[in-house]
Amino acid sequence: MKKYLIDVYIVDDHQMVCEGLSELINNSGKAHVSRTFNTLEACRKALQERRPDVLLLDLSMPDGDGVTFCQQIVSQYPKVRVVAVTIHDEYSMIQRMMECGAHGYVLKSSSVDELTEAIVSVWQKQQYVSPQVEAILQKGKTNNVVLTDVEKNILSLICNGMTNPEIAVHMHLSTETVNWYRKRLLAKFGVRNTVSLVRLAVEQKLI
Repeated sequence: MKKYLIDVYIVDDHQMVCEGLSELINNSGKAHVSRTFNTLEACRKALQERRPDVLLLDLSMPDGDGVTFCQQIVSQYPKVRVVAVTIHDEYSMIQRMMECGAHGYVLKSSSVDELTEAIVSVWQKQQYVSPQVEAILQKGKTNNVVLTDVEKNILSLICNGMTNPEIAVHMHLSTETVNWYRKRLLAKFGVRNTVSLVRLAVEQKLI
């Protein structure tokens, strides 16, 4: 097998994910993970000193928006190839990420072979989206956002001005779970803040 010397950074707030992906990528024989980061700020500082060939980026980070971070990195370091590796399978999120200059988009449910293919492809100056992501893009944006019952309930409570801890108590969920749902709602609607989320929910008569 031909050996590639592709230097990879991973940005993900879950250390277990960083370690797992690092092992899988290193064992592929095509790339090597030299550093991992659990915050955007830590990665931002490291990039000032040294840049990788490929940056694997989670979009839900504790200290900022992964989409905005991608846009900044692509602008500041055009030689760094950015691949989103995320659970977000919403059309609006994929579209925003690609418009911000991402070179690839892979879901965390993808196989390691697919991730490796993405790394090699973007390193070779090609754009890569996984088949599942491509299908979502082909389907296109729909006018109506489809929500689960839990998402509808949480959206209604958000529109009523309740905080995450208050919603957690009301729905017998953990605050972390509610926070995750709030982020997912923002992604589904393709907005960055609660004000915009509430406005769209009202416009689409979802509450």
